[in-house]
Amino acid sequence: MLKTSMPHTPFYVYDQAGIQQQCDRLKTVTLPDVATVLYSLKANPNPSLVETIVNQGLGCDVSSAFELDVALSSGVAPKNIGCVGPYKSTRLLTECVRNNIAFVAVESAEELVELGALKRRYGSDTAILLRLNPNVEISGGSMKMGGAASQFGITEDDLPTVLALAKSHQVAISGVHIYATTRVLDPDSFIANFSALCECLIDLQTRFALPLDAINLGGGFGIPYYKGEAALAVEPMREALLSLQQNLIEKTGATRLFFESGRFIVGENGKAVIQVKSIKQSGGKTFVVCDGGYNLFHGATAFANLMRKPYFINKATRLNVAEIACAALPNRENTACGEALSGTKAEAQRYTLVGPLCTPSDIIADKFDSAPLAVGDYLVVHQVGAYAITSSPGLFIGHGFPAEYLVTPTGVQQVGKQDSIEEMKRRYTNIEQEMASESLRRVS
Repeated sequence: MLKTSMPHTPFYVYDQAGIQQQCDRLKTVTLPDVATVLYSLKANPNPSLVETIVNQGLGCDVSSAFELDVALSSGVAPKNIGCVGPYKSTRLLTECVRNNIAFVAVESAEELVELGALKRRYGSDTAILLRLNPNVEISGGSMKMGGAASQFGITEDDLPTVLALAKSHQVAISGVHIYATTRVLDPDSFIANFSALCECLIDLQTRFALPLDAINLGGGFGIPYYKGEAALAVEPMREALLSLQQNLIEKTGATRLFFESGRFIVGENGKAVIQVKSIKQSGGKTFVVCDGGYNLFHGATAFANLMRKPYFINKATRLNVAEIACAALPNRENTACGEALSGTKAEAQRYTLVGPLCTPSDIIADKFDSAPLAVGDYLVVHQVGAYAITSSPGLFIGHGFPAEYLVTPTGVQQVGKQDSIEEMKRRYTNIEQEMASESLRRVS
C-alpha cells in the first residue's frame, strides 16, 4: 500500500468502489441466468481493473492474444469470455478454441473457415457467432457501428453466401453478434435502439433460418464527457430491457445473451492528474504548460479539440489520491470549470491548457476558466478511465506511460509503473543480444 499524498505526476488514479458499483448497475438490467455482461478490455486492460470487474461477476470481451491472456489470468471462467474484432490472428483464434471460451464472433468468410478448422482440430466447444452489419437504422449514440459500409461485420446481402459456405465446410453457426451504436446517454433512445435490434434479430432468423442459440447484443452504455451531457440512468430502463430480453428469448429460442461494456464501467472511475510546469503569455492568451496531455489522454485533447468540446477538468487543492479518485465531476454547466475539489471559489481567469508535446494538437482546453493558477498546481482530468492511457501515444517524444494507482477500501495500490528511459530504450537496443539469448534458451 502507498501513502495517499500526491505521487509524482503525471499519473492515473482509479476508484475501485466506483467500478464495482457500475458493474452492479449493469447486472440489474440484464436477465438473470441467461444474460452475461462482458467487460470490454479494449477500454482499459489493466489487470487489476479486470480482476476487480471479474470478481464482481462480469465476463470479458477480448480482441487480442494479450487481452485473452489478461482475462484468463483474472480467473474468469472461459464460458464467460467472448472474442470480437475485425482482425484476429491465428494465434488468438487458436488460444480461443484451446481454452474453450464462450464464443468467437467472425467478421469474414475467411475467418469463418479458419475458425471452423481450428475447432475441429482441437475438439473445441467454442461457439461461432456471425457479426452482422444489418440494414437497420440505429441512432442516439455518438458513433454508428452498423447499417452502413464498414470494416465491421457481414452485411445482410452477403449473409446467404456466408451461411452456404458454413454448410459446405460443415461449420456450425451458433448465433450472431450485432453492435449498432455506442455511447448512448438518453434512456429512451437506448430502449428504442435495443427494441429495434431485437426486432431485427427476430426478422433475420425468420428470413434466413439463422441459428440464434447465442446472441451478442453489443453495448452502447454511454458516459458524459462534455458540457450539457447527463449520465445515462440505467435504472429506469430495467423493466423495459428485461421485458425485451425475455421476448427475444421466447421468439428466437436463444439460451445465452451477451452485452458488452467498457466505457460505462471504468470511464467515469479513472482520472489523470497533471501538474502545471510553466505559464506564459502569447498573443493575448495565457498558456499553461502541463506535464501530461495528448500523450496520456488523447480523447481529452486532440479528439476533443476537433469537437471543440473540452472534457471536465478542475484544479485540485486536496493533495490526496483517494479523495481525488472519489471526487465528483465539476459543475456540468461549466465544463472548463476550474473550481477546486474543496469547493472553494475565487475570481476566475481564462487559460489555455496545453501538454508537453511538440505538436499544436496538444491542447487540453482552449478556454479554461479557473481560480488563478500557478506553477506547481495540480489539475484533474475526469472521465479518462476508458479509451485513454492505452489508446494514447505514450511513447511520443519519449515521455513514456505514467504510473497508475487504484484506490481500494484498504488503501491505495500502485497498479502500473511509470516508464523509465532504460525501459523505453530496451525496445530499440540490445536486439541482437536478446535474439542470441532466445536462441540459446530454445537450444537448451
